[in-house]
Amino acid sequence: MGWNTVTPATGSALFHDGDERFYFVHSYGVVVSGPDDHFTTATHQGATFVAAAECGTVTSTQFHPEKSGEAGLALLQRWLHQLS
Repeated sequence: MGWNTVTPATGSALFHDGDERFYFVHSYGVVVSGPDDHFTTATHQGATFVAAAECGTVTSTQFHPEKSGEAGLALLQRWLHQLS
């Protein structure tokens, strides 16, 4: 639980340079075992896990954008812009 930066997936439409911090509430996650262009990842205590998945306009996050302050608001704005 807590704040963490993410490593954007290759070609991500929603995540930028990786300097944004998002708020993770849960202590579980899907561990990444190999490269996948749809996964944005985060690392905690040496384990890399899926922080978000993107496929077209379908996006899922493991963290809470609504609790992530300015970074979460920017992410939601980029997502809404992608839908329009």
